[in-house]
Amino acid sequence: MTLAFLTVSLITLASLMWWASSSGRVTQQNELFTTAEAAAEADTEQVVATLDRDWTYGQTLQAASVYAAMIPPQTNPWGSWPITFQFSDGSNNNNLTGISIGVETYTNQLGSTFANLAGYFQPCTITSKATALGQLYNVSATVQEQVNANIIPLFQFAIFYNMNLDISPGQPMNIGGNVFCNGTIWMWPYAAMVFSNNVDAAGWVTNQMEPYDQQSSSGYVAPTYLEVGQPVSRVDTLTLPIGTNNNPAAVESIINLPQGTNAAPNPQAYTTNGQIYLFNESDLVISNSIAGTNGTQGTNITVWFQDNLQASAFTPVTNDYYALKTGGSTNVIANANGIDSPTNVSYKSYTWVTNVSFYDYRESDTVQAVQVDVGKLNNWLTNTAKTGGNSINQTSYTDKGRGINSIYIYNNVPLTQLQLPAVRMVNGAQLPYTTDPGGSGRTTSGLTVTTPQPLYVKGNYNVQTAASAAGASAGTANTAYTYPGGLMGDAITVLSANWSDTYNSGTSLSSRPPTSTTLNAACLEGIVQSTNVGSSLYYSGGIENFLRLEENWSSSSTLTYNGSIVVMFPSIYATNFWQVPGNYYNPPARQWGFDLNFTSPSKLPPLTPKMYRITRTGWTDY
Repeated sequence: MTLAFLTVSLITLASLMWWASSSGRVTQQNELFTTAEAAAEADTEQVVATLDRDWTYGQTLQAASVYAAMIPPQTNPWGSWPITFQFSDGSNNNNLTGISIGVETYTNQLGSTFANLAGYFQPCTITSKATALGQLYNVSATVQEQVNANIIPLFQFAIFYNMNLDISPGQPMNIGGNVFCNGTIWMWPYAAMVFSNNVDAAGWVTNQMEPYDQQSSSGYVAPTYLEVGQPVSRVDTLTLPIGTNNNPAAVESIINLPQGTNAAPNPQAYTTNGQIYLFNESDLVISNSIAGTNGTQGTNITVWFQDNLQASAFTPVTNDYYALKTGGSTNVIANANGIDSPTNVSYKSYTWVTNVSFYDYRESDTVQAVQVDVGKLNNWLTNTAKTGGNSINQTSYTDKGRGINSIYIYNNVPLTQLQLPAVRMVNGAQLPYTTDPGGSGRTTSGLTVTTPQPLYVKGNYNVQTAASAAGASAGTANTAYTYPGGLMGDAITVLSANWSDTYNSGTSLSSRPPTSTTLNAACLEGIVQSTNVGSSLYYSGGIENFLRLEENWSSSSTLTYNGSIVVMFPSIYATNFWQVPGNYYNPPARQWGFDLNFTSPSKLPPLTPKMYRITRTGWTDY
């Protein structure tokens, strides 16, 4: 019996020893696997971080072989890894990381991170296998990550603010698209607001009044969110790729004259990085000079056609105005005070571009504007005469695969305390529509206008197509009869067709009655942010005053706007604070909405800015 009990005890002890040894081996192997998994993930994360840098700031990915050669260094100035690993690409190729970069594809849904947004994505798969070396057990782990390199057109958003977003409308507003803010959304509406899609903020979405709002309204009405789980605070920021500095002041450079080698016609201007500057992308560049002719100082206008596939990237456009007087080509016109201004000159060298002067009541300045007549521009683009634009349009079709659809305007009139350089668009009911003069059958429709200065629009803008009845989209939310249109500038002011340039500083608000006006275009601009100066509070005007006004609007005069509202930077030229109604304007009945055409890539405005973002879609270990 003693021997039997001893035998059982020995067997039990042996079993316990075997179990302990086996468990120890499993534990060691598990620990090695976990360590190898962390090493493999370090490898894939290094590649993901590099992809993110290249995509976000460079708008392009390098060749797959560049990323494949990226292996984590296992020694550094602070020491060495406690375990050495052999890295491979998951297909037994040592000292390489597996990388697959797919084909860029358009999708109507970019995924949960950007719900309800369409755009382009490039799928990337990164694979790394890490095998522990010099250990008791031969253990390896493989990690695979999937990411998408996304391109998000900025005008996919109904509202996008790169700064704080103030919302305090006194009229009902329905926001029919995504809203995104890189700052805080201060929301204190005192009328019904309905948000149909996502409302996201990198800061907070707060139902509090903007601290600097001087209105002190107590009539708060809670907004309605139709999407579940909205609004969302503390999301990742979305920024335009302006180098590594994406603060609002730096982003203003996209509409300004690019500097150094980034400026056209330098070769760098036509690279991916150079094309973030709208000056480098535009088909026509319009500017003026302070020095005039025949001893007269004035803003003589010149137009250039930009095409980097030509021997010279900038080609001066021959003027098409035949009524120039012999011995002189300028007309000095009186400013608002009846005095000939040396910087207020109508240079009649083009039928569709001239100079005008009028008064801005918010800025308390005389505006000296370069004015583009869109209707006459349409005629010029199809004019086959020697000085018409048809031949330039054909060159654009041949080299770019499309006709002229974008204009950049820089007004060299100096900014002073009493003078504001600006740009104005008139007669814009129908935007350009041209067919390839070479007979390919390709058509180009739409127009984007960019200026670093304030931008004014007079009368209905983009309310009909070539085939539609006059004003077919005026006063409605129906944009089926519009072309892709974009307006980008320091500030955007709408003037009704009733506006008169004879208005001066003495013209009362009651003497400036408007007529109902429709604007169909994506608008990117700057604003004067909410702030305080001493004991005075100054509200930005909020989303409800995104479009600046100068007339005595009322409930009987409607401002219809269909587009995309984008604020990217503080205004630099038009910097006077918003004032409550009754000072320089009274509000209209607002009929505003997001243009659903912008959810289709073929219907986005020319030169639509794009944001680049890497998003994660999958992670696997085995």
